[in-house]
Amino acid sequence: MHVTLTLRQGLRALVLVAALAASVAVAYPVFSGRTDPAPRRLAAARAALASAAAGGAREWAPQAWTAASRALQQAQVEHRRQELRFLPLKDFRAARKAAERAWEAAEAAEAAAAAARAGARGQSMTAMNEAEEELDTAEAFAAAMHLRAMERRRLQSARTSLTEARLYHARGDYLAAAQSGRRAAAEARAISGHAAVAASRLQDAGLVRRWGRWIGETVAWSRRTGQPAIVVHKADHRLTLYGGGRPVKTYRADMGFNLVGDKTVSGDGATPEGRYRITAKKGRGSSIYHMALLLDYPNAEDRAEFARMKKRGQVPRRAGIGGLIEIHGEGGRGKDWTKGCVALSNRDIEDLFRRVSVGTPVTIVGTDGSAGSLGTLLVRQQQAASVGAGAR
Repeated sequence: MHVTLTLRQGLRALVLVAALAASVAVAYPVFSGRTDPAPRRLAAARAALASAAAGGAREWAPQAWTAASRALQQAQVEHRRQELRFLPLKDFRAARKAAERAWEAAEAAEAAAAAARAGARGQSMTAMNEAEEELDTAEAFAAAMHLRAMERRRLQSARTSLTEARLYHARGDYLAAAQSGRRAAAEARAISGHAAVAASRLQDAGLVRRWGRWIGETVAWSRRTGQPAIVVHKADHRLTLYGGGRPVKTYRADMGFNLVGDKTVSGDGATPEGRYRITAKKGRGSSIYHMALLLDYPNAEDRAEFARMKKRGQVPRRAGIGGLIEIHGEGGRGKDWTKGCVALSNRDIEDLFRRVSVGTPVTIVGTDGSAGSLGTLLVRQQQAASVGAGAR
């Protein structure tokens, strides 16, 4: 009887211990926090990813965005897996860590997007500024000299590209803005390069020496005879009247639309370079340009050079040498527009008309050495080209 009682008590104690152990096994995960879900951490990760999306992470930081999206998906899957398990077996620790990683990845994606967007914006600004500078130079060349039809079209294309760049930039499409800005700069740079090549003859040492000699001889003649003489500087748009070898008056002059060229054939729009004389004075009613001083172009030297060029095949067989070159009125327009004449304002042609006579020498040169505003442009373009070559 005593033995039986002892066995029963032992069994009860064993059951009690087992029940206590089971209770502890069930209660420990709960009290330790393993079974607590992490909805707030998941919500924070989702909010961070939404903020990254609003900040353009998909576009500006696609790799970081993809990594953050996958991290959030993994956190949500792990969280849901634990939610479906029996309470004592639930363990949300991995889900919490995954949610934290997702939040950190989303924050990193947003920061990467902001940095990429700022960098692209900077590149866009740089491209547009460069395009504006290149266009300024190209526009200055266009204002100072004649551009061929193809170059005028390219100039318009460059303007359009810069306008597009500004519109893209205003919309926040910085990549497209930078691309359009670079295209505008390249077009404008090519225009300036071609114009500089055409205008480079104004820096030709041989031509500059020749023109300087012509000027010196003309001024010396005026000093020796005491008679008036005219010197026209094409690149500087200047006509200077000398008397007794000294400058008497200077007039602003418009030239042929092909400013940098020497007249070669009829219709080329270039003002001839050489030493001429006034052969006729046309008063009011005798000239369609208010008043005019007719020059003896082409003279014997012009005709001989034209024959040599034709023989060498440098001018078309049927081309003519041209003529009727005058210093006339209707000028003062601030641009080169004549077909080869030198145009003064009506007030200036009236003043000059009174001071000269038939036989007055007229020397026309490309430049006196400074090349005027074109010389400044050429130096600027050469410096820019040198800097660009050094950068490469």
